[in-house]
Amino acid sequence: MNNKNNIYLKEIEENHNHSLFEEIFLRRKSDSSKVALFYRGTKITYGELENKVYEYAKALKSSEIKKGDEIAICMSNCPELVYLLGAISIIGAQANIFGDEFDRKYITEIINECSADIMFVTDNLYKNIEESINNSKVKDIIVISLTDSLINNKNPYDELENKWYDFKNRAITIVNNDKSIKLISNFIEEGKNYEGNITEIVNLNDVYTTTYSSGSTNTSRPKGIVHDVKSYVVMGTYHDPEKSKVPSMKKLRMLSHIPSHSNTNIQSCITDPLMQGAEVALEPIYNEEHFIYSLLINKPSFVTATRSFYVRLADDILYDDKFKKVKMPFLLVPMIVGEPNSLGEEKYINKSLRKVNAGSQFTHLPISPVTISIAGGDCEHGGLFFVLFKSLQEKKLNYLLGKEQKGLRTYEMVEVAVLNENGEYCKPGEMGRLVANSPCTMLYYRNNPEATEKFNMKDAYGKTWGDCSVYGYIDKYSDIHMKGRINPQDKIPPFQIADIVSLDTKNILSCEVIRTNDKYVIHFRTMPNRKIKDKEKLILSIYNRCLKYFNKEIVETFIYNERSTFPLTGCGKRSNRALQSEEIPRTALIVNEENEQLQVSEYYKENSKKRVKKL
Repeated sequence: MNNKNNIYLKEIEENHNHSLFEEIFLRRKSDSSKVALFYRGTKITYGELENKVYEYAKALKSSEIKKGDEIAICMSNCPELVYLLGAISIIGAQANIFGDEFDRKYITEIINECSADIMFVTDNLYKNIEESINNSKVKDIIVISLTDSLINNKNPYDELENKWYDFKNRAITIVNNDKSIKLISNFIEEGKNYEGNITEIVNLNDVYTTTYSSGSTNTSRPKGIVHDVKSYVVMGTYHDPEKSKVPSMKKLRMLSHIPSHSNTNIQSCITDPLMQGAEVALEPIYNEEHFIYSLLINKPSFVTATRSFYVRLADDILYDDKFKKVKMPFLLVPMIVGEPNSLGEEKYINKSLRKVNAGSQFTHLPISPVTISIAGGDCEHGGLFFVLFKSLQEKKLNYLLGKEQKGLRTYEMVEVAVLNENGEYCKPGEMGRLVANSPCTMLYYRNNPEATEKFNMKDAYGKTWGDCSVYGYIDKYSDIHMKGRINPQDKIPPFQIADIVSLDTKNILSCEVIRTNDKYVIHFRTMPNRKIKDKEKLILSIYNRCLKYFNKEIVETFIYNERSTFPLTGCGKRSNRALQSEEIPRTALIVNEENEQLQVSEYYKENSKKRVKKL
């Protein structure tokens, strides 16, 4: 870390050693009339946000919540979530934000481990976790309706949206059926007469949140990730234009639609934009089919989403007649997070962005071609990888012409290295294990010291790093290239096979490679207008291309499965766990030993623990 960054961090520690939302309100003191939150037509200013936060804080204090108390939260994205996060911040409490799709017993464990006897839940999620709540020790349950902050319950897409969620107040019914549950309005009313001290002395090293991993390895019991106040304050401060060297976000609207139990949503989509004086559009519905409606309803200029969401958006824009006249001039910065996209996906998504004139409200021309995959990192590291605007006009497809693909650029306060098997530093371009350090890196995994110890690994020289658990390399420009997950048992890292398959951008849109029973299963989705129409010929072309890069004996074990969609985790990333457990027919290439010709044969995998058998 250079001297300039040491100066920045010292200044933060000396002058910003307080709660996150105190920092936000100090920074936005002159912006009280500016819109902070946008909720399906409802606009809430920074001044109104501050007033609401203090109302919630008084109610928490009135309920005898103390500094350090941990509060269980299961809420979709709505203004009340932000009010609650702000209140918890300024009174020095802790937020434990979990998902309704978690294992039922796991949810009960989470609630019981929270020290506060109070929890908050939105009415759209209550029924999903009611059994877990009833089995817990929590005494006070506060329910919030997704309609509480709506001007009205109507939007232009109501009829189409009803298949996902009908916006009506379910909280009243929940309370009527159980008198021990309170409406948020009653909870706030009880706090109005509180006259004691509201804010507490909070410092940067105090624990602020427990959020949860994406669930790609364990969907039902994802790991709890604990972050301190510093993680959020430092990230927001380093995003200032004079430090990050990128334009101000003040005129941008950020979409917050990723599930709230993800640190990516809390930090990157809510608190960071508020630190910058941007608008946050809160979207409670998270579904890849609904993604296009989320954009049309909220009109965000800055959007983080997974590649599967953007691919589905492209499908709708390019091939669904309902959207053939849709334009999105507001969509300036589309960012893929959580996993890298393929060259075919980049090409396909760019085609859809050109069609809707994406970004033309700001640039007067569609933002094309644009490198979509301009964000990366993980929740453990607090979203440490960051590139914005610098790469907007970078032509990633030049990679196909033999030019080196540019990677991710990090904040200057981040240290990144690539280690070989011996823990030594790799040379530029050499593939190894990606590790990183920053003031935004998590403190630890909740209740999981073994995983924490594994995460905090040491290199050959005794220095401790946070393990990103992925292959990667640093190029000659010092840019970061993140690749697939590391599995020591893999003869070939699956991402290398997927990269070779995906080189054929005329035919291959997406590819995921899963190793099962010492065989590699190539799951692929083709371009809608693929050049090779015949499935057998397409598989043969994949086979022959792989032969150029991999040992023939290994290539002959590959199994091929053409598919139209991929299973997703609750956070919208592709679920390798689900792919491994699928019971589906797959196609393999078999060498006929008599005449040395290839033929396509059907295989069936009964489950991930049984052998692959020929039909």
